[in-house]
Amino acid sequence: MTTEPTDRGKDGSEHEDSALLAELSALLVREPPADVLYAARESFTWRTVGAEIAALQYDSLLDDTVTTRAGGQPRILTFEVHRLTIEVELDTTPSGRRLLGQLVPAQAAELELRSGDRVLATGTADELGRFIVALPTATGRVTLRCLLSDGTTVETASATV
Repeated sequence: MTTEPTDRGKDGSEHEDSALLAELSALLVREPPADVLYAARESFTWRTVGAEIAALQYDSLLDDTVTTRAGGQPRILTFEVHRLTIEVELDTTPSGRRLLGQLVPAQAAELELRSGDRVLATGTADELGRFIVALPTATGRVTLRCLLSDGTTVETASATV
């Protein structure tokens, strides 16, 4: 005759361990937030292995001095990697949304606006580093990939625009 082990806790309660296991199981069942899933998937992609990542240094949405001013101000984002700054402004016009930007120091570059593995739009920065790239009508997480004239690839951290 086989006897089943009983779940007994410190206080002798038969269900203390079962309750703890049920709580832990419930944590594993919960779906992580969409932003967490997106970031996790992006961290495993190999498409940026050769790219330097430009970190977000400034976002006007997070700047208290900007939010206390009158509304309707364009959103400004600044990304930096050790030798390059990428400044962008989100511009909305009757004809659509777009990124207006500049590379500092000024230089020509080929640009790709990306969402995951998809290229949403392309553009070119002129010799002064200035560029305009069309944005999709829907808001979403994107990166801006810059292929510099010296062959270096720089990609911004993802941002929701």
